[in-house]
Amino acid sequence: MSTDPTDLRPDSLRSIFDRGAEGASEALSRWLGRPVRLLVSAIDHSDLSVAGDLIGPADDLVAACAMGLSGRLDGMLLLVFEDRSGLAIADFLLARPIGSTDQWGELERSAAMETANIVGCAYLNALADAIPGGQRDGLVPTPPEFRHEFAGSLLEFALMGQATEQDEVLLVRTEFVAGPELPSLRWTLLFVPGPSTATTLRALRAESP
Repeated sequence: MSTDPTDLRPDSLRSIFDRGAEGASEALSRWLGRPVRLLVSAIDHSDLSVAGDLIGPADDLVAACAMGLSGRLDGMLLLVFEDRSGLAIADFLLARPIGSTDQWGELERSAAMETANIVGCAYLNALADAIPGGQRDGLVPTPPEFRHEFAGSLLEFALMGQATEQDEVLLVRTEFVAGPELPSLRWTLLFVPGPSTATTLRALRAESP
């Protein structure tokens, strides 16, 4: 992975994604009725050949909710769950004893997709507001799609748009931190900008002092 923090994390660019994380934190805390923080953990410009390792070993089975983006922001937003953690939150939302569910049934998938919709829309709205000259009009996310597959296949699906344009991809990873009253949130929010959004972000990096 080729990452130069001085190039990839200028204050103005990092602050945009911090705003997105703050908006999502507030929405998720209201949804769960418990304080949760989202923290930007990495803004990576990665070679396509190694990008597959970013959400875990390629042969690990993961659950995710994917939201496609078009309009002012294009690309893909993925809320990725480590299986046990995702099912634990489904138990929490469905008022069951934590750990009682061991598979993704219809109710569990619905709970995950509703959570992804709340987190994703709040994140994207805050992101759109934070981009200079930005506005929410024209921001068009798709409804979340639930996927349960190997990490390698999931990331390949998410990166298809960028992969057709270049040999390197831009990824923004956000981690979740919750108090002891919630099950461990071993989740990752992964924003994969499309060609248009990637061009906008590169321009913002170039304009940063």
